This record gives sequence, structure tokens and C-alpha cells, in this order.
Amino acid sequence: MRSEGKRDTLKELLEVLDSYEDEVLEFTKELIATDSANPPGDEREVAQMVVDRLRDLGIDEVRAVGPEEERPSVLAEVEGAQSGASLILSGHIDTKPAGDLTAWDTDPWDPVVSEGRLYGLGSGDMKAAVAAMTYAAASLKKVGLPAGTLKLVFTADEEAGSVKGSKWLAERGLLEADAAIIGEPSGVNQEWEALHLVSRGAALFKVVVRGTQMHSSITDRLPAINASVKMAQLMSRMDKELKGCLTYPEHPLSPLGPTVNVGVMVQGGVFYGICPGLGEFACDIRTLPGMTQEAMEKDLQNFLDVAMSEDPELNAELVFETWVGATEISPEEPVVGALLAASQEVLGSTPRLEAFPGATDAPHFQVTAGIPTVAAFGPGLLPLAHSPNEYLEIASVAKSMRIYALATTHFLGTESG
Repeated sequence: MRSEGKRDTLKELLEVLDSYEDEVLEFTKELIATDSANPPGDEREVAQMVVDRLRDLGIDEVRAVGPEEERPSVLAEVEGAQSGASLILSGHIDTKPAGDLTAWDTDPWDPVVSEGRLYGLGSGDMKAAVAAMTYAAASLKKVGLPAGTLKLVFTADEEAGSVKGSKWLAERGLLEADAAIIGEPSGVNQEWEALHLVSRGAALFKVVVRGTQMHSSITDRLPAINASVKMAQLMSRMDKELKGCLTYPEHPLSPLGPTVNVGVMVQGGVFYGICPGLGEFACDIRTLPGMTQEAMEKDLQNFLDVAMSEDPELNAELVFETWVGATEISPEEPVVGALLAASQEVLGSTPRLEAFPGATDAPHFQVTAGIPTVAAFGPGLLPLAHSPNEYLEIASVAKSMRIYALATTHFLGTESG
């Protein structure tokens, strides 16, 4: 049961959060209007905007750090009156590229409010969460944390593998806390429907297919192997059969298993008049806890070996590029309870526990830095991320600010005793 002092502090916190409701929405719009697409990858402007806003809100313990001048992440802290536990709130400040601009109904970098929705590139993935965490921290700074430390970690480069963001930070000992919450959009069918304890990993690789480059006018007279055709045949087979050839454990939070996407990028051919002698395509497999890179590479090579043994004209080479391991935390972790309690208070319900379909920064927080990490709980719908006309419900911006602030008070209050 809360003491009178704690009740008064909570009342004051809720009043401060209410006072920031319009401001946090405007800051979200400003972040959307700032291009931080990755690739090409340059977070300087958006990082400086966050640094300046945090300082304007009274948070002076803030800095931008990164491996290169144009790839900064933002680190900030709010110290409590007494020592205690520490919690990280984290989001990435880069976005995917806008892609085909003709598919957008509006300018991706011109935030538009319409029918209760906020449209713009990165609205849900994940500039609203960054703004919400910024103002949650500002609210707690204004009211005063009784104990413990709230840390903000806004990362660069998440959309291209995190090498220059959370991975770089973790490897240099710049990520330290008792728990972390990543604010990735946690809805698939509706916002806030799930709290994600698992961050699926990613296996990214290319397959190079070789054929016979020659004059296209004589392919019916001399032996010729069209690399593009062989590539298409192999892609079709992989799309239908590869998942069934992978080694993976069943997981209760991810009953559908890994997700296989073949041909996420494709290159082939030279020009008219030339029989294609070379082609390559990229694949993206989202992995589960318990899967390993060694087993994945073995499964992929076995698949290609079988395909080549059945088609003597097929010459395919596996080029493995990136492995990001999956992570998970126990539902008994205090940070999970803190988020569930905050959700009940703000949303009037608690989300179910699931695996996040994609990869997040969680592996670098949890595996490298050793921090129990909630892989995703934030505003927005994942199916709208990386898509034209991305949006989120306007009400979710303020809701997420309140959830992060209250979850912080629950966690630091419990863990700091």
C-alpha cells in the first residue's frame, strides 16, 4: 500500500504528465520531420534535437556518442534522491528509407494529423516512443525520483543491424542497468496488444548463382545457362521448402517458428543482348531462441547441395552475412511486472506475453551487456512499420509517456526497496 507521501508524489507525477500531453505530440512531429533514414545513415540532426530537448526539460546529464561523427546515439540519466536500481528506456532514432515516394499519400517527412492518426515515416517505428520516453523522463525529473536511476538510450543504426548503435555501445561498456525496456511498436492487429519477452534474431545471407555469360542470339545453338532463370527456380524452391529444412526448437511464445523471406533483394543480368552469367539474391530469416549460426549455415548449405545435386546446371554459392541471436527474459522479471502494472493503470488492461516478430536492439542489451530486456513494448502497429503511409493513433503518444513513467516508478520503487 502506498504511503501518503507516495500518493502525493504519484498525484503530482500524473499532473505533470497531463501537462506534457500536447508537448510530447508536437515533439513527435518534430522528430518525424527530421530525416534519419538508414541507409544512408546519419542521425546527427535528430540526435541533436533530442539532446537539446532533454536539456531544455532540465535533464543536464546527457551526451551524444558514437563510432563516427554522423552516427551518434544519445545517452541521458535522471538520478534519484537515493541510490538504488537502474532502468533503461530505449528506442532507436533512425528509420528505414521511405522507399517508393509515389506510394505515399503524403510527404513521409511532413507529419500529418487526420482522423485521430499521426502519419509520417517513423511515427510508430519509433519516434513516438522516443518522444514519449523523453517526456516520461522529464516528468520524473520534475517530480523527483526518490531512489534509483532512470537512463535513456536512444540508439543509432538499429535499422541496419545496430553495429554503430547498440552493439557499439554494449561492447564499450556504455550500457549498464538492472533492466531495460525497448519501445518498439508492440501491436500487430491492435496497439498495445502484447508485451514481448522474446526478440527474434536474424540470419541475413545472399546466394550467388552462376551461369554462362554470352551473346544472347546464340543461346539456342550453344550450351548456355541463364543465371537469372536458375536463380528464379532456386528462389521458388527455397520459398516453398526451406523453412521445413531448418533446425529449430518449438517455442511457446512463437508457435509459428522462424519466418523465412526469400529474395528481399535481387540482382541479375547485364543488359539486352547478354545471357546472364551471374545473379544473386538476399534472404532474411527471423530466428528463435535456441537457434545457432552454426546450425543455420549447415542447414542452408545442405539445402543448396541437394538442389545442385538434382540440377547439374545449378551453380549456387552461400554467402552468409549477418547473424543476430534471439533473446528472451522470464515473465517473472520485475521489469515485466512493472510494465503490466503500468499498463493496467493507463490502458485498463494488461497485454498478453508474446515473442516480437522482428529483431530489436535487445540482443546487444541482454547478451553483450547482460541486462534483462523487454524486447518490445511501445506505441504503433508493426505491420505499418517499413510501409508507405505509416501512422499511429495520436492517443498512443500520451499513453506511452504515462506507461513508461509509471513503469519506471514501479520498477525503481520495488527494486530500490
